[in-house]
Amino acid sequence: MKKHILFVIVVIGTLLSGCERYTFTFNEQPVLKPTELFSGYKIQDPALAVCVEQAIKDLAVTRANQLSQLNCSNAGIASLSGLEIFTGLIIVNLAQNQLTSIKPLLYLPNLDSISLEGNTSLDCPDAQLLSEQVEGQIKLPAHC
Repeated sequence: MKKHILFVIVVIGTLLSGCERYTFTFNEQPVLKPTELFSGYKIQDPALAVCVEQAIKDLAVTRANQLSQLNCSNAGIASLSGLEIFTGLIIVNLAQNQLTSIKPLLYLPNLDSISLEGNTSLDCPDAQLLSEQVEGQIKLPAHC
């Protein structure tokens, strides 16, 4: 009998966990809404926008400062405009893109690891300034 009750509890728990993205209502009034992912940002570069959107989904980010890592290597990114809103970023991989400026990264206080390798047109003075700000690992393009 105890095994039967335990089995029923496990089955019900499994079924309910599959419904986490649905809004539950009682008398047409919402009683439980799923947490909405963060969407209050505007990024001009389409490739960066796609990468950020995917990272938000993967990490279930609900606030800008919750996004802690971003892997956008080989993504065809040319501009980082709009990225400065994500002040919680710690690890960023932007290797092998077409970046010329990294000014938005200068406004991210928590950066600890960043890769900019392979961005052959990158403006080196900003990269050097960033390397002074970041206490952890920073990988710059060969020409910097």
